[in-house]
Amino acid sequence: MRRRESTRRRVRIAALLGALIVMPLWAGLAATPSRSSTTHRTPTDRTTWDSVFSAAQAGRGETTYKQLCARCHMETLAGGDEAGELTGSAFMSSWNGQTLAELHERIRTSMPTDTPGVYTSQQVTDVVAYMLRFNGFPAGSVELTHTNDALKTIRFETARP
Repeated sequence: MRRRESTRRRVRIAALLGALIVMPLWAGLAATPSRSSTTHRTPTDRTTWDSVFSAAQAGRGETTYKQLCARCHMETLAGGDEAGELTGSAFMSSWNGQTLAELHERIRTSMPTDTPGVYTSQQVTDVVAYMLRFNGFPAGSVELTHTNDALKTIRFETARP
C-alpha cells in the first residue's frame, strides 16, 4: 500500500513539474522566433532589464510570497514536491521572450493549485516583482502595474540586451 502511494506521488510530481515547464508551450506562450530578443522592438517595448518594478513593491511581493506561495514553492523559490521552481535556468528559459502579462495571468488563474484564482491582481503583480528581483533583474523607481495592457509591453528576457 505504501509503495502505491509513493508511486502515485511521484507521478503527480512529475505531471505537475512537466505542466509548469511545458504548459507555456501548450498554451502557445513559449518563446518563438517572432518574440525573441533579436526581433525588431518598438520604442515602447520594455524588458525585465528596464527596471520595471520598484524595490518597495518587490519587498511587498516578498512578504506576500512568503505568506501565500512559499508553502509549495519554498522560500528559496526552488520548488517543492509538487511545485515547480521559480528561479534557475529551467524557469528562466521557459518564460524567455514571453510578456509579463502571460506570467501574471498564469499565476493569477492557476495558483494556488488547490484553489486557483483566489489572489488579487495586485498580490500577483507584487509577487512577480519579487520574483524578478530574486532572479537578478534591476529595480527602478516606478512600480509594476497590474493592468494587462501595461504588462503586455514588458517582455521577460533572460539575457541583458
